[in-house]
Amino acid sequence: MRRYFPRYNNDGWHGPLGIVLTLIVLAAPVATIAQAASPAATPATQPTKIEKTIGELVDAFTATRRGEVGASIVDLRTGKTVYAHNATLPFCPASNQKLLTSAFALLQLGKDFKFTTAVYRVGQNLVVIGQADPLLGDPVLAARRKRCVYAELDAWAAAVRQKVGAKIAGDLIVCSRMATTSLHPPDWKKRHRAIWYGAPIADLNFHNNCFDVIFVKRDGKILPQVTPASRFIRVMDNTRRGKRHIWRLRSAGGDAAVTVSGTVASPSSDPLSAPAQDPPMLLGRVFADRLARAGITIGGEIRRASPKDINLTAAKPLATTKTPLADAMTRANKRSLNMAAESIFLRAGDYTWAGSAEKMRQSLIKTFGLDSRAILVSDGGGLSRKNRISPENMTKVLAGMLSRPGGEGETLLASLPRNGVDGTMRKRLRAKPYRGRVAAKTGYLSGVVCLSGYVLDPDGKPAWAFSILIRKVRNVTAAKQLQDNICILLMGTTGTNKTGTGEQQEPGTGKNKNR
Repeated sequence: MRRYFPRYNNDGWHGPLGIVLTLIVLAAPVATIAQAASPAATPATQPTKIEKTIGELVDAFTATRRGEVGASIVDLRTGKTVYAHNATLPFCPASNQKLLTSAFALLQLGKDFKFTTAVYRVGQNLVVIGQADPLLGDPVLAARRKRCVYAELDAWAAAVRQKVGAKIAGDLIVCSRMATTSLHPPDWKKRHRAIWYGAPIADLNFHNNCFDVIFVKRDGKILPQVTPASRFIRVMDNTRRGKRHIWRLRSAGGDAAVTVSGTVASPSSDPLSAPAQDPPMLLGRVFADRLARAGITIGGEIRRASPKDINLTAAKPLATTKTPLADAMTRANKRSLNMAAESIFLRAGDYTWAGSAEKMRQSLIKTFGLDSRAILVSDGGGLSRKNRISPENMTKVLAGMLSRPGGEGETLLASLPRNGVDGTMRKRLRAKPYRGRVAAKTGYLSGVVCLSGYVLDPDGKPAWAFSILIRKVRNVTAAKQLQDNICILLMGTTGTNKTGTGEQQEPGTGKNKNR
């Protein structure tokens, strides 16, 4: 179900309310922090002062009973832990889980890995087999590249036309290792599965496994327009005019039909998303339409099959798409797309939820020397409340990734949102002294506010690895303010906070504003 309200996922509000909350966070009282951490201070000469100042911030927060804090901060230049508070206790990481999934994938697959999706001719049939690529038809990536979401499928269709001809006598078969009953991590709440951030995941995906809906005015009526579109997907409009814009989309028959119902107040060009039902069949139905648009007819049906039922020994490859792991990680981390993170998780694992979870847990424990009592893995994206990690274990992973000789740490760093710049950090710490100095993953669930990542030095190199995990949160704004204030303190010790006044200059305006 998709209602016309600001988007909220396990990484926060995306709408007008989110802007209000961010402005409140940026009004943090930074004067005390700026004075306590002068540009001349360095962790090498005054580590106890840093520890004391951060401790005072944490104590002030917890004294008001606004949440329980776990924190670990490591100076990457010395390898020393300069602050720890409840650092060995396991916390729910929310979307900070994506950091662990990214590290796991880099360990298992390597930074140069590419997801492969291929189209084969097998006898009279066309067969599509994939490796859980999360970015086929991704609307954000398509917009960035100024391409339509169907570009890859059109390239496939052109290859089929060239190598096979205008008629497929057999079926169009989409292969999936995963049953339709196992397309979500088992510990996800059922209510999340009806919202875009809880879309299903498979080894064949398309368009984030969601339908995007806008409303257009035509012949005096307001009608839904659904993307992706296909002549093999029937759209039924059960909406009616109303004072409020509240509607929902339901998919049925392996995405053979979608029904949009509810009330619509006016046309809207901003697409809102609702999850599909069966990602491989969604891809198959859209591909079949693109084949038809290329003048290719399919004599048989569109159907699903297991790879073990397809004999690929005599298969003829027709088209291939390769998507870099780094692109998928960026999509998962910067905008906290669960579907992308879970696809990475499955591909780095064994394509099962339980098997991938255990493989990830053991890989991280062995590689980074983690405390096995303080890490539990349930999914890859962090929507499950059964995930657990201690702040100390998190900073071990963050620091350990940067020390790996293969450059995996740089790939992880590049995938993270930057404060005041992009992703889920774009509205935090936007002022010039701080902008772009934090590369970190946010994480929110009800009662949980997390931030883990790196604080960078003036040259853009990671100076600190940190993890601030807060549970039993009563005030989200206060929790985010605590995290931001600690980051400001760490930035001050690397010599960038030159104002010492607590006034933050709004980028591009030339005016100082306390926000």
